[in-house]
Amino acid sequence: MKIEMPDTPKTLAEKILQQKTPKHIRAGEITTCTYDLLMGHDGTATLIMDDYLRYKKICGRSLIFDPSKVLLVGDHFAPPATVDRANILLKQILFAREEELENRVFEGICHQLLVEDSRVTAGKLILGADSHTVTSGALGAMATGIGSTDFLYALIEGHLWLKVPHSIKITLRGKMPEYISGKDIALEILRLLGENGGLAMALEYHDLSEDKISMDSRCTISNMSVETGAMAGIFVPDQVTEEFTLAKNGDYHPLFPDRDAVYEELLEIDLSSLEPLIALPHSPANIKKVKEVEGIDVDQVYLGSCTGGRLEDFELAARIFAGQEKHPQVRMIVIAASKQVESQMFRSGCMEKLHRAGAAIGNSSCGPCCNIDKGLIGKGEVCLATSNRNFKGRMGDLESGV
Repeated sequence: MKIEMPDTPKTLAEKILQQKTPKHIRAGEITTCTYDLLMGHDGTATLIMDDYLRYKKICGRSLIFDPSKVLLVGDHFAPPATVDRANILLKQILFAREEELENRVFEGICHQLLVEDSRVTAGKLILGADSHTVTSGALGAMATGIGSTDFLYALIEGHLWLKVPHSIKITLRGKMPEYISGKDIALEILRLLGENGGLAMALEYHDLSEDKISMDSRCTISNMSVETGAMAGIFVPDQVTEEFTLAKNGDYHPLFPDRDAVYEELLEIDLSSLEPLIALPHSPANIKKVKEVEGIDVDQVYLGSCTGGRLEDFELAARIFAGQEKHPQVRMIVIAASKQVESQMFRSGCMEKLHRAGAAIGNSSCGPCCNIDKGLIGKGEVCLATSNRNFKGRMGDLESGV
């Protein structure tokens, strides 16, 4: 959509949304935006399918605005652990067939599949019926989570109302110490801002670090932006963005924030000063230095999820094992975020190393995250996890801890 740009300097979130709406916008306003890709999964999209089919029967025709802009993913019940969940997944499979929609089942977690999708690139607007859709902001896109009813409206109308967010500029400088990764940076940001410190805002990341943060780590940082309450977490495109995008055959037409853009807050983080961090039960913002909690007994370790299930995470874990095996009283579960990541693990050799260390290897899916299956913990048990949330009962019994 080509429009005359106003003179007011804009943040990256404002720049992207301006391309998707016919009126001049500024932070705090509500506007109607077209989107580049709409995503739903078996845990959310299926909630509106009966309503859609009822409307379709009344109208006597398909109501989907643009099937080419819709992606369905079967990742939560993958494979289903109960008959009820098998029927939920079947509903999505049959719906996708009838409406001729792309439906990727058992291929990985929706957020990682979006990152890998050639259509998800800098400057695009991605809407997804899941809060961690913000992950795609690592690529310089405006990616945000929406509810199931919003998904239904956008599916039929081809647009959705959004409130243009105010932005917090976060500048990352310095050199990351050994063993520090995106999860530590994400937790540091959450420690500084708090659980509601980014409420309804866009976190705009400027990577000015010495070695540049990897795309795997950027995905983790963008992913956990929503834990501050943020609407989006967007990395300003740079060489890392360009190389990643071109490698997956995506079009690269980045947008950048204006130099004089106005921000709600300016935050600078010296990466060289970071130490390994950890979030204790029952809040992602209950953050301590790892050395402060050394000695806590652990029953299970879970390496996976849309936050910590990429190649970088598994290679680091394999490196730490250095040929050793896990403790005999600790269970370990490894679940790659996608089939593509699985393939990378086989090629790099870290899959074999983790297998020899004693890990149970699960299929690419959400796994135990969201209390789904394949690794839930029992009463009083403690799980050390690379996932994003550790709320009470998040991965098992209400009296367990993540």
